[in-house]
Amino acid sequence: MTESEELMNKYGEPLRYDRNFTGPRQRDRHCTDVSCLLVFVLFLGGWGFIAHYAIKHGDLNQLMVPTDSFNQKCGIDSGVLNKKNLFFFNLEQCIDPLVPLTGCPTPQVCVESCPSQTFVWDTMKNSLSFEKLYSRLICLTEDHKSAIRDMAGMERAIQQNLCARWYIKSAPFLNRCMFEFSPQVCEYIPAFLLKGGRSRRQLTFLPGNATSEVELQAEAMALSMALVADPKQAPVEEEPATQCRRTLNEAIIKEKMMQTDTRLAKLVGNLVAHFYNGTHDAQRLGEEIVEDLVNSWSIVLVACVCTLVASLIFIALMRWLSAPILWFAIFGVLTGLLVGIYYTVRQYIFWEKTPTVPVHGLNLHSTVKNVLQNQKTWLYLSIFLGVCFVVILLLVIVLRKRIRIAIALTKEGSKAVSSVISTVFFPIFSWILYIAAIAFAIGVGLYLGSIGPLSFRMVRRLTDTGEVTNERCVCEGPAINYTVGGACDPQVFERYCYNPEASTLGFFQQSARVACSKTTCSFERINNPPFITWSIVYNVFGFLWLSFFISAFSDMVLAATFARWYWTFKKRDVPFFTLTRAFCQTAFYHLGTVAFGSLILAICRLIRLVLEYIDAKLKKYDNSVTRGILCCMRCFFYLLETFLKFLNRNAYIMCAIHGKDFCGSAKDAFNLIMRNFLRVVTLDKVTDFLFFLSKLLLTAGAGVATYYFLANNPAVIQLHYNAVPTTVVVIAAFLITSVFFGVYSTAVDTLFLCFLEDCERNDGSPEKPFFMSKQLMKILGKKNKLPPRQRRGK
Repeated sequence: MTESEELMNKYGEPLRYDRNFTGPRQRDRHCTDVSCLLVFVLFLGGWGFIAHYAIKHGDLNQLMVPTDSFNQKCGIDSGVLNKKNLFFFNLEQCIDPLVPLTGCPTPQVCVESCPSQTFVWDTMKNSLSFEKLYSRLICLTEDHKSAIRDMAGMERAIQQNLCARWYIKSAPFLNRCMFEFSPQVCEYIPAFLLKGGRSRRQLTFLPGNATSEVELQAEAMALSMALVADPKQAPVEEEPATQCRRTLNEAIIKEKMMQTDTRLAKLVGNLVAHFYNGTHDAQRLGEEIVEDLVNSWSIVLVACVCTLVASLIFIALMRWLSAPILWFAIFGVLTGLLVGIYYTVRQYIFWEKTPTVPVHGLNLHSTVKNVLQNQKTWLYLSIFLGVCFVVILLLVIVLRKRIRIAIALTKEGSKAVSSVISTVFFPIFSWILYIAAIAFAIGVGLYLGSIGPLSFRMVRRLTDTGEVTNERCVCEGPAINYTVGGACDPQVFERYCYNPEASTLGFFQQSARVACSKTTCSFERINNPPFITWSIVYNVFGFLWLSFFISAFSDMVLAATFARWYWTFKKRDVPFFTLTRAFCQTAFYHLGTVAFGSLILAICRLIRLVLEYIDAKLKKYDNSVTRGILCCMRCFFYLLETFLKFLNRNAYIMCAIHGKDFCGSAKDAFNLIMRNFLRVVTLDKVTDFLFFLSKLLLTAGAGVATYYFLANNPAVIQLHYNAVPTTVVVIAAFLITSVFFGVYSTAVDTLFLCFLEDCERNDGSPEKPFFMSKQLMKILGKKNKLPPRQRRGK
């Protein structure tokens, strides 16, 4: 039995000529996989019901309850049950883009109500009595405030940041106290503070006799400017009052995000410190990198736009450049491997004859140096490069004809994309749907997570050094069984638990008790009922299914577009609204097929997520057997998902061409691929390699052009390091080119299946002409035997 007969027995006979086949036309099409589409619609209906239930019964306020500096939930935990609002000692320190990562560094305390008036210690300490100052004072704890007995104690508490030095009239927003500035506040701030002179010494020149609310707010604002000013900030060329209004009204957050208050620089500095021995130099380098990023955003934006345009032009030119680029790259890789083998052998001989002592050190530099000085490193590397050289050379020799076919198909893909240029921008539609799906799933998940009774646990506070306090907290009555680490109710805890060592027991014993201050009944989590738990799983699966559905819909629309281009005999007859017709065809006939394929991938991805969850839960047991089993299962389902993505992609292409259901399309695609297995493997690897080189070329070009512009135009922008914006441009350019070449890859895959089917269906006769290009026919040694009048124009 010959190889061709064996393939026919396994994967079916080659496709036969069909005189009625005209490619992906809407004629004679019918709706596919209707039952799966109905299931998908019902599933979306159930998802909508869960969303409605979640919004109706959920309360996002439970998830957004503020937490003070002692990790107490305002209005929920014991000790702060009647204090629902969070007060910030210095709210400006919280206006920073890194706050979600690092937290707000200013002290925070729960209060019953936000301040209804402005307080400035430096102004009021000489004009108000001790009693009035004491009533306006906001401290970290009641113990800190009750320990103040005189003006000296108040001064000391403020200096130690135990009490707020100043605050402004505030209003609650999401239970956080936010400043309410008066419009006239800028008129009262001293001009020298607005112009940049903001030293603590200059604060002594403030009037100090402010009496009205507006003047007090101006004093507080001036104090804030003096305390948080950046000494490197240059004066602003505008009127002081105008600058102040701009700062207060519309630009304070924007300026804070641009300056980042040096904490982003510290983060970058800490990363750089791993590669440098001097932390001071690393910190300075981090600050300069952040400053370069802020100052060069316009250059980065222009470079990204240029990369986008260059990607479009490059795809149009691939019909002429693909062959030179690919063959040059192949020989370049072989030459590079030879150079690498020569260099590694020389290094091996050198270090074998040169005795060395290992560099002792724990940093990355020492480790790398020791590895490079080891002769075995160069021996193993030379062997690896030699094996790679031999394998690649043999593959090129054996598969040279199939490589030429792959190059010809990439040229055809370039023609198809250039002919229907709207396909390049079609992914924007998918992105919009992705963003909507992500927003919906996150919103429903948050509302679902807020449904259920609150769970509290009796815990002890930690000291500033991280040690657990040893306060003796005694509970009686309904709370007699409360223990540290056990469940509790904050209202019962607050009423029946006390500190006997701090209490003064007299005749009225109950009123003399002192509540536990360092032991609290704190919020732990929201106990979601079983229905809510399963609803959360439903929401996660819904997001997976919908996201795969959007991706599959996009693939099928593009596949139908490029298949219509291939199966149009005369390319000049390709309809103008090909993409629109493909969109309507997919939406009207094949949403069920899209739902079926995306359901399979969603189930596989959900199984992978469950395995990750199980792995995270079993880590504490540290069982090698379970780890091995889970590792094998995770690897298996990863490979299964990769295979299913490949199969689904080709099934969508076949469905777009023939209009069959998912199973029939997947079967036809699989059989067609297996009958041409070597061609498929060669095309897949060659196109992946070619697209990678193309993306690398465009990315490198964007980076080199950006660096050259910055280096030769210092008058336009001056930076510490030109490599900083260049690196950002390189990353952004690679992402942009990946999107464009994703469409190009879909075009090549679609044209390849059309090419394989064209080879099996047709023979080049006048009745069965080939639809492939002349170059492909030349490579295969075939041609169309058509009269001159019927020959198509290329």
